[in-house]
Amino acid sequence: MRWTVAIVLATFACGKGENAGMEEAKKQAEAEQKDKEAHGEVAKKITPPVPGMTKLPCSQVIDAAKFQEALGEMQPLTVVDAKAEKADPDAAASCQLMRGGKRPSDAEQKALIKQNGRLGVMAGDEICTISMYCWTIEDADRFKKRCADKKLKDDDSLGFYSCVQVVPLGEDDVNNYKFYDDDTKCVIGARGGPSNVDNALIGKCAKAAHDLIGPAQIAVTGAAPAPAK
Repeated sequence: MRWTVAIVLATFACGKGENAGMEEAKKQAEAEQKDKEAHGEVAKKITPPVPGMTKLPCSQVIDAAKFQEALGEMQPLTVVDAKAEKADPDAAASCQLMRGGKRPSDAEQKALIKQNGRLGVMAGDEICTISMYCWTIEDADRFKKRCADKKLKDDDSLGFYSCVQVVPLGEDDVNNYKFYDDDTKCVIGARGGPSNVDNALIGKCAKAAHDLIGPAQIAVTGAAPAPAK
């Protein structure tokens, strides 16, 4: 009995390069399974954490109050599902966390620029986006190897392994985090909003996603959630 498993490519690239990488990962998985079957090993059925390319609502994935506390935000966050043009098409959910509070007036914005040289993340702006890659099977070793193959940065500063892409943004180098999550068996990404160059805050977004998103947050009605570690 032939069993084929697709492996998610934890990549930060888009387009043809990403598709080629995903196809190569799939071929590798098929070759490994054929080798197991050739040696008499029993093929076992494994389903992805979120089957059927189901889209998860961000209201289920993100607990706004808990994320607010984790990020140290003074005002309640608003969580929105990213619009199609901003969402990652390979993600089961792309969730934007928007800063709460009253937006500064024009005069206040000018004062902020004079004082800080920039506006930063204002009320109503995106703090970060959390993306959940749960449609295919992943494991920690393969994820880490692909990070090395892409010559991206290994990072353990958050208390767990992350693969970090450093993106130059003007005079700033901004971190985009991705990590394999043992609880959900998904790959989770965290990147800052357009005006967020605060790597400490982006790191808080990644850590909050790691700590607060579990099997219950990715459960699909009628499907078994990913097993807890």
